[in-house]
Amino acid sequence: MEIALSLKGEITDHQGGIKEIQVHPDGRIFFARSDEMLVIYQVESRRKLRGFYSSEGFEAASFDRASGMLIYLSEEKLHFWDPLTWREKMVISGELLEFRDSDTHPDAGYFASAKNNSIEIRDISADEFDPPEFVLQGHKNYIEYTRFHPLGKILATGSADMTLRFWDLEARTEIASHKVHSDFVTALAFNRDGSMMISGDYSGKIKLWNFKVVS
Repeated sequence: MEIALSLKGEITDHQGGIKEIQVHPDGRIFFARSDEMLVIYQVESRRKLRGFYSSEGFEAASFDRASGMLIYLSEEKLHFWDPLTWREKMVISGELLEFRDSDTHPDAGYFASAKNNSIEIRDISADEFDPPEFVLQGHKNYIEYTRFHPLGKILATGSADMTLRFWDLEARTEIASHKVHSDFVTALAFNRDGSMMISGDYSGKIKLWNFKVVS
């Protein structure tokens, strides 16, 4: 298995280190979140569509898979925005969990979690004290972000060693390493069909990639 990765475009105007990236379910827009900024961009033009600022910071954010609504947590309140009308639909007290260095397989078979510069793959139904199914090693510094490819055969990771790495889950080995950022790689996202990947780093740079798995 091989990875074909080609640069689609980049964004350099985001303020602050990127903490989270997520593509909208329809694939046309995505958000990038730093500590005090949350910005929605158009995928094809990479144009900024809407920016949110909070001096108190954004603790987590997500697109709802069913409705496509943007949900973000700021100042201990959950905000619900319709990205089609740009209207805020609701504000309530609540919590929204942030996952950065861990992710659940799309088929819910297992869970990936980073431990310093290695990744433990565990059966999601295992008991607390069961050992991991296997461990992936290769990064030279601690891992900032993990994300499964939508097809479930590949795990992508970003690290403080400034590399993107890709892992074949069946062969349990690294299949590609790309040093394409000049700072810590702090966020990763795929679109729904896995044909595009977006990466972000601690300097605030965002890169969009055409992504193809070659068997």
